[in-house]
Amino acid sequence: MIKYHPLPYLPTMFGACMLFMTIYLACLAIWTFMPELPTHALLSTIFPQFELLTLPSFFYGLIASALYGWFVAVVFVFFYNLWGAIARVVVGGKDAQENARAGAR
Repeated sequence: MIKYHPLPYLPTMFGACMLFMTIYLACLAIWTFMPELPTHALLSTIFPQFELLTLPSFFYGLIASALYGWFVAVVFVFFYNLWGAIARVVVGGKDAQENARAGAR
């Protein structure tokens, strides 16, 4: 039988945080080198009150993207661990019944 290890929150949260921050920085870099693309409009949609090319707005977007990453990771890990536990109960319950039947024979 495969041993179940729940997904830890903290490493997943930091990983998602770094991923979201990298995507944010990539969006800013793309906008800097190709300002004719309309993709920068997405940043102002995702981050309310975001203004391009201001230092406070840059840090606001960086912090907000990190918080979005943490939130997504918390939700993902919660459901990952929840459904793993439910599957173990469902599968484990059937295995226990089959073992009991095999032992009775």
